[in-house]
Amino acid sequence: MMPVRLLALAALLALMPFGAPMVLAPSGALAQEATGSSGDAFDFGGAQPIEISADNGIEWDRDAKTYTARGNAVAVQGTSELHADTLIASYGDNGNQIDRVTAEGAVRIMSPTQTAYGDRAEYDRAKRLLVMTGSALKIVNADETVTARDSLEYWQDQDALVAKGDVAILKSDGTKIDGDQVTSYFRKNADGKREAHQVKAEGNVRIDTGKEIATCQRAVYDPATQIAVLTGNVVLTQNKNVFRGARAEIDLAKGISRLLPAPGERVRTTIQPKQNQGQNQGSSLPPAQTSSAGASADTLALDNTAAQ
Repeated sequence: MMPVRLLALAALLALMPFGAPMVLAPSGALAQEATGSSGDAFDFGGAQPIEISADNGIEWDRDAKTYTARGNAVAVQGTSELHADTLIASYGDNGNQIDRVTAEGAVRIMSPTQTAYGDRAEYDRAKRLLVMTGSALKIVNADETVTARDSLEYWQDQDALVAKGDVAILKSDGTKIDGDQVTSYFRKNADGKREAHQVKAEGNVRIDTGKEIATCQRAVYDPATQIAVLTGNVVLTQNKNVFRGARAEIDLAKGISRLLPAPGERVRTTIQPKQNQGQNQGSSLPPAQTSSAGASADTLALDNTAAQ
């Protein structure tokens, strides 16, 4: 059946800032090759009209105050698209302003650079909030794939993207970042391009670059300085060497990490001796246990550029 197009509804929906830009910054927050967003986004806002099409028609329910597009429903505005089995637009007493849009079944929100997948998406105009949920939540772009268990939220006023529940980020360079929640904050740079200016990961954070692993309870990354600050039971592992502290500052540009203790505590490390090729395994020395001593030694500096 040919798609049914309702231009009157398209003109009506054009009044609503539907599903404002939604972008996951490369969690450069925690990866060494982090870059900000290029400014591309899932954008159903702006002045361009939105065109709705559906294989099985579009229904207007006057009493329920809804428009419903069924069967491979598609909403297109500019270069952004929303696909779902069903699209429902709800309006209030005013009649000329959409209050809520709900997408159900095989939801995809697409821009030229990335695609978000879920079972359901809902935009609340009053809260200026877009929420995606489902059993296989995912955002995919050329640099990374982001998955979440509970939800993907875009808060339009704060220009922030929040991934919640067993968040996993796999970058194209192989870096893996896990956490209970990851939040990216965006703003326009001097060139007018939208980019991440801060990324936060919270709860059971784990960063695996392939050469080293960092775990902590909270990590905050500043893309401008390329410095990540890790706090809460910080453990850095390089090969078999383990470093523990309350706080770590990682300069990704210079490849240098500083591990600091909590007040009244000390930084501790376990360094495994290298095993010479052909050396008898039974003759190796026990692991060296070291800890910082004295106020001037309560900071442990690690050179991440050293040979692994």
